[in-house]
Amino acid sequence: MRTHQIVLAALTATLFLFTACEEPGTTVPKGEYDNLMQEYRELKAGTEALRAEHAAQAVAIDNILQELSQLSGRTVLLRSEIESGTVQLTQVEQIEENISDLKQKLSELDKLARQSAELQKMVKSLKTVIAEKEAEIDQLKEQIRIKDATIDEQHRTIAEQHGTIESQNATISSQQENLRALLAEQAQMLFQAGVDFENLGDEAPEVHGRRDKQEIKAFREEMYGKALLYYREAADAGYPQASYRISQVEAKKAGL
Repeated sequence: MRTHQIVLAALTATLFLFTACEEPGTTVPKGEYDNLMQEYRELKAGTEALRAEHAAQAVAIDNILQELSQLSGRTVLLRSEIESGTVQLTQVEQIEENISDLKQKLSELDKLARQSAELQKMVKSLKTVIAEKEAEIDQLKEQIRIKDATIDEQHRTIAEQHGTIESQNATISSQQENLRALLAEQAQMLFQAGVDFENLGDEAPEVHGRRDKQEIKAFREEMYGKALLYYREAADAGYPQASYRISQVEAKKAGL
């Protein structure tokens, strides 16, 4: 653009000389004047087009810089969320899409920068920044994958532990049920033993001799005593009818 401005200034000065330095009575050749005017108009149009192109490039660069600034802010936030464990992989994928769009815009700008060394230098610098940002996002993405893999492994471990606990609980419940059944069976056996001894006491024969009566009484006391012992053990084991039989046998024993 600088070259166009110099040439345009030279042509403007030439035209000025043709018009200002013209002596009275002299005439500038019309063909030469028309050629200069045509060249002047073409150069002026080219300069304006180039100026508009540079303005568009400046706007494009400004947009890219703004997007890069926003991308940097989102990257800082992403790193913070990774540390807190609240990040989602879709957030990284969205940033990757933004980087891809930036690369496309920069590629289009690069095509327009071939005639400007200054613009080429700026485009190269922006490419470096985007490449660094892309590498940073790849690194953060890998961190997220590692964290996700760790969390998945922890979930599997927890699920396995829950499975183990449920299996152990089922085993314990089964053992408790078996124990309750065994205790109930033992309580039934204790109660039945009490019944048997009570019946032995009840079924002792009636005698008339004094000595025989004393022996029968002692026998009955012994049988009722053993019956009470087994009834009480059955009651302790939770057998419901045992308490009633205890009171009955105590009454029989007291009445001897």
